[in-house]
Amino acid sequence: MSSIVLKLNPDSAWGARTQTLEVLGHTQNSTSYTTLVASASYTFNPATGNTVTIPISAIASDVQLKFTANTGSGAGQVAELEIMGTPAPNPDLTVTAASWTPASPIESNAITLNATVKNVGSAASAASTVSFYLGSNLVGTAPVGALAAGASTAVSANIGTKDTGTYTVTAKVDESNSVIEQNETNNAYTSTSSMTVAPVSSSDLVGTVSWSPGNPTANSAVSFSVNLKNQGTASSASASHGISVALKNASGTTIQTFNGSYSGVLAAGASTNVALPGTWTAASGSYTVTVTVAPDANEISAKQANNTSTISLVVYAAQGASVPYTRYDTQDASIGGTASVKSAPTFDQSLIASEASGQSYVALPANGSYAEWTVRSGEGGAGVTMRFTMPDSSDGMGLNGSLDVYVNGSKAKTVSLTSYYSWQYFSSDMPADAPGGGRPLFRFDEVHFKLDTPLKGGDKIRIVKNNGDSLEYGVDFLEIEPISAAVARPANSVTVTDYGAVANDGQDDLAAFNAAVSAAVSSGKTLYIPEGTFNLSSMWQIGSASNMINNMTITGAGMWHTNIQFTNPNAAGGGISLRISGKLDFSNVYMNSNLRSRYNQNAVYKGFMDNFGTNSKVHEVWVEHFECGFWVADYAHTPAIHAEGLVIENSRVRNNLADGINFAQGTSNSTVRNTSLRNNGDDALAVWTSDTNGAPAGVNNTFSYNTIENNWRAAAIAFFGGSGHKATNNLIVDTVGGSGFRMNTVFPGYHFQNNTGIVFSDNTLINTGTSQDLYNGERGAIDLEASNDAIKNVTVSNVNILNTQRDAIQFGYGGGFQNINFTNIHIDGTGLDGVTTSRFSGQHKGAAIYTYTGNGSATFTGLTTNRIAYPDLYFIQPGFNLTIK
Repeated sequence: MSSIVLKLNPDSAWGARTQTLEVLGHTQNSTSYTTLVASASYTFNPATGNTVTIPISAIASDVQLKFTANTGSGAGQVAELEIMGTPAPNPDLTVTAASWTPASPIESNAITLNATVKNVGSAASAASTVSFYLGSNLVGTAPVGALAAGASTAVSANIGTKDTGTYTVTAKVDESNSVIEQNETNNAYTSTSSMTVAPVSSSDLVGTVSWSPGNPTANSAVSFSVNLKNQGTASSASASHGISVALKNASGTTIQTFNGSYSGVLAAGASTNVALPGTWTAASGSYTVTVTVAPDANEISAKQANNTSTISLVVYAAQGASVPYTRYDTQDASIGGTASVKSAPTFDQSLIASEASGQSYVALPANGSYAEWTVRSGEGGAGVTMRFTMPDSSDGMGLNGSLDVYVNGSKAKTVSLTSYYSWQYFSSDMPADAPGGGRPLFRFDEVHFKLDTPLKGGDKIRIVKNNGDSLEYGVDFLEIEPISAAVARPANSVTVTDYGAVANDGQDDLAAFNAAVSAAVSSGKTLYIPEGTFNLSSMWQIGSASNMINNMTITGAGMWHTNIQFTNPNAAGGGISLRISGKLDFSNVYMNSNLRSRYNQNAVYKGFMDNFGTNSKVHEVWVEHFECGFWVADYAHTPAIHAEGLVIENSRVRNNLADGINFAQGTSNSTVRNTSLRNNGDDALAVWTSDTNGAPAGVNNTFSYNTIENNWRAAAIAFFGGSGHKATNNLIVDTVGGSGFRMNTVFPGYHFQNNTGIVFSDNTLINTGTSQDLYNGERGAIDLEASNDAIKNVTVSNVNILNTQRDAIQFGYGGGFQNINFTNIHIDGTGLDGVTTSRFSGQHKGAAIYTYTGNGSATFTGLTTNRIAYPDLYFIQPGFNLTIK
């Protein structure tokens, strides 16, 4: 530094003044200030520009002025500080060259990356580090010693073997900026030539297992076969190649092994199918199938890592989802202290128990009250889901509390609870967030947690109130399951942690997630989200309406391991917006949000929404506390781009304010299967054939092998138009204020004008239908409402309707019913709520079949009934043609 210039406002209003001050400073290697210019008095005068120049000869990185007197004010004054001088000597590290050995590697070679580091600065540098990258992936580091000004040094890092491919090589020195340099922007060097790793001469045997039938159900005889492929560059040996397949259950226990072999030479690129002898009698549940191929004599060790691979197999139950957990319900519990069982045997919606499983739960009102379950033989695991209820706050923002978990008499953990997400209030069909807004619904929620030690048969798990607060808690049930090992980072992938995301740190990771998406798309790699909780402060946009992504794979470490938490509670503040034009594979995450309100039904805050592409798959995801779980619809393009061939499976969609999954805007040939949908606030599964922006009518969608429970509004399954839809092998239980299955022509868009056949078959409906929907009217367990035009060409077959709150099957309004056929329908129990008032017709008890229209017809073949409250079984309006065969 040569001088310091101090300035005040030059306006004459600032009169002359004298200030006494000292100049202090420190260098970049210190934090202690020392005197650079001793204290002196300086005169500031507007007549001379109110400027003072202080000569100085010193080196410093920080300067401080210390005022001790001012004739013009009670404090020191300075408007502008200028420091004159030249940059002090400092190092400047650069990478001047990068190379690799061997120069032409093959995939079996251990590769060494080399870099030349030069200090082009004017002072010596301290020790630092070089980071080596292949593309965007950090693959190695090397230490760099201290360097004098102008000096160079060569460093290297052994990065091991690499897969066949072409790589961009980059070396970055002092990436952490630990050395203060004259220029911090010239630390990276990317080689002008790419490193190409050539394939080694070797066979490379891989096995891909498949089974028949492809979607087995319980008691199916399942056979296995393996496609054996040589994806290497040399032929295999001619000897016998052993193949084994191990089938394991959710706990990791091997339940059956199949062995086979292939004898002969497999040329490079050739494959053959090997059928393994034996069959397995399938039982419903989740399994893993591991195929192992014996090493080939012509297969080098580096090519043997892929000789073993594992994939998932789900065996569907006869009805409902096959799930890895087992339930421990109210009736299974022992209770103690002041605990009691609360129930709503007539489905009275004023009672909280009306929303419980089986309309009963255990209330825990005071310290020491508990519910306890004994784990059944052959069951258990470390994962526990608890469905609970607790009071709302007066402002509707919920209360916080806790319950303790004991295992075999010892405290295992305290589980934090909140009613922040639950409790909605309805005046007609408009939801409000605070008490006083109308009829309360959504009074239960869920929490899931891990135990340090997995539960096993015979263990006792107790839920206890011990926190001393004044709240009454309720426990509906526990679900206990084994927790599978975390999914490892796949080969050929990028991870969000490479781009700055840090698990469990409570900070926003959205920028890192966006950067990782860009890197994955540009490199054609899988995007991996590892274990831990990652916070996203706003909607995660994967692609955009103007720049859609073609194909992409995203996977977490598993729904019990990777947690994506959207932290923004505001409308449009979270969820995933997909803009996919090709195929998406998204899996293995748990997703939650801070959404509390539907914002007058304008929340725009779905778990997944927008463009899902073609033949995409979303699986093994757990989605709760959003406006909707999935809203499959495009509103950004004209004409709308509809989803085609989407599969959502093996997932959990629960505790959302509105729909579980809605196929809208032309979604076609798409499927939801083997999924648990629970406690959603509108249709759990729906096809809405909306026509916004010229969307086509959706066709041929399928909902199969799903379990739908505790829906507290609308229906479990709904079709509103289109053609060719099917709902088969579903289990529907405990709907509140709505139907098990409904069709109507109320909503805008396409209805059933061009329907050639809709099927609802092999489903069971338990405790469904209502006398009190949001309009205080009755809804059948199966509810067909032809409001504006006809419902036609519908087949309902092999359906059990049990313990219906009001009417089992209901037809209404005057649009007409054509070619409606019911076959093999069993109805056992109607009118269990005891209500006889009717919004649509005269008073009546729950009937097996009820019509409040005289327009249309329906045919029943093989109808059986039991415990029907309406004396005449069928309550039919004149003009409606009911045929019973």
